[in-house]
This record gives sequence, structure tokens and C-alpha cells, in this order.
Amino acid sequence: MQIMTDFFGPVQVDESEIITFVSEVPGFPEARRFILLPFGEGIPFWSFQSIDQPECAFVVTNPFWIDTDYVFELPESAKEQLGIQETAQVAVYTTVTLREPFQESTTNLRAPFVMETQRRQAKQIILDETYANRRMIGSLTEVGGR
Repeated sequence: MQIMTDFFGPVQVDESEIITFVSEVPGFPEARRFILLPFGEGIPFWSFQSIDQPECAFVVTNPFWIDTDYVFELPESAKEQLGIQETAQVAVYTTVTLREPFQESTTNLRAPFVMETQRRQAKQIILDETYANRRMIGSLTEVGGR
């Protein structure tokens, strides 16, 4: 299927790669289905693009590349909603706010998107104040770390 994207214009996507949110993404009640679109080979960011609401797209990254000690307990209710049985079924992404200069860009470690990777269902989790909602990403410029 072809979709219109905020960053790339029209893009052909495989429907088997669609990620469905089991609950509302705060501020975007119509956006339930998303696709992850890489910005390029080796670039540690993706566009988390809504299929339902083309103007809704987030730049996301892997938070474990930002903070190697990043860890949180997923609430049981979220595990049940997403059908998570084991950690190997989970992918985590955090939104990025791009700034000038780039090194001052931040990511929100307090509100990650958690995805069950087999059924491709996701949910945004709001954590306690252990993690900042504006953590500087510093010099993250390649997949896997700094």
C-alpha cells in the first residue's frame, strides 16, 4: 500500500510491517496505525509515521543507545494489552526533539513507545520521574551508539 509521509512524501509500505497502537497516542486520537521508516543506512533514527493521520510523524531512536543503563519494569496491564510473554518480544523507541545545534537534541526517556514485535502492537508507557523527558542525545550519530 502507498501512504503519504511527513518526511519522505509518498512511500510504498508492506502491510505486514504496520504497528497498531492498542491505546491512544496522547494528542493524536485518530492515529492508531504506524510504520517505522529508517532515515538511512546506519542513521540511528526512524520516522514513526502514522498511516491514519499523515501529518502525525515522530522522529524516534533506540533509547538504549542514549543511556546504556536505561531499564524499566513494564506494568502488567501493558504486558496483557500487548500480549507480551517474554522480553525478547519487546522493542522500545523514544521520541526525539531535534534542535540546533544537533548535539542539543533531546529524547523523552520518560514516555517510551513499547512494541510487541510479533503481533506488532504498541503502546506509549508513561514512567515515573526516574528518567528525564528531555535527555540530551549528545553525539549519537550512528546505529549502536556514540
